[in-house]
Amino acid sequence: MPPLAVADPPVRRVSAGSSASIAYEVHGSGVPLLALHGAYSSRVEVRGFLEPMVGHRAVRRIYVDLPGHGDSRPSSGVPTPDAVLDLLDLVLDAEAPDGPFLLLGHSFGGHLARAFAARRSSRLAGLAVLCPVVPGPWDTARGDVVRDDGVAAELDEGERKEFEGYFVVRTADTLERFRRDVAPATGEVDDDTLERAIGPGPHAVDPDGVILTAPVLIVAARHDRYVGWHRQQRLGERCPHATVATVADAGHALPHERPALVGALLCDWLDRAGV
Repeated sequence: MPPLAVADPPVRRVSAGSSASIAYEVHGSGVPLLALHGAYSSRVEVRGFLEPMVGHRAVRRIYVDLPGHGDSRPSSGVPTPDAVLDLLDLVLDAEAPDGPFLLLGHSFGGHLARAFAARRSSRLAGLAVLCPVVPGPWDTARGDVVRDDGVAAELDEGERKEFEGYFVVRTADTLERFRRDVAPATGEVDDDTLERAIGPGPHAVDPDGVILTAPVLIVAARHDRYVGWHRQQRLGERCPHATVATVADAGHALPHERPALVGALLCDWLDRAGV
């Protein structure tokens, strides 16, 4: 008899109004970990790469759709970046009203994770950011292709453009991850909300003005043509317990292109957080 399929957990939702809500799903048990995706993506992408990396740990993974993305639409009632953090407050109040919690973000989710960590620093058990956006002039890398095995030839034109625009490592393995974790995450986006609310701030609590004493992990990629890597290296200067890594031979799709290394760094981060 074939094994029974495991159903996805139900989508949960918190709301600050009829057009201001966040949808999310919860996996596992243990210390809460709030995971945030980047712009033009959804929780499906972060869930896809993070579950194999930390699913065996005592961590309760909370995968969020940011306003304007995925199931967190319509979102016209989310007016500012701080209003996004207000909604994340509601998620935390619903799922982890007290005690320590962990934060993780990829790309623009990395910036929002830093801003939320500054707001909730007294409860923060650890912060991990992967290829985070850093507000200000973007110091991008050239994004040279590291490896191309020609696998994109089997994609249609739209998928090929998306795959080659995101991945600098183009192999059978990364194509599989693109199809499994990235393509299903990219759908319709509320562009007005994204331009208005998924932005660098300013925030009432400046993430650059708060010293985080919890374990921090900052990972950038040397071929990241979207956000670069030089300014990310300096984020650890105000975090006394930060591990800062710049990964060779990878781009903005770092967690898909170097999953073993990113997974090892995340496990070390969780070890340092006592999870």
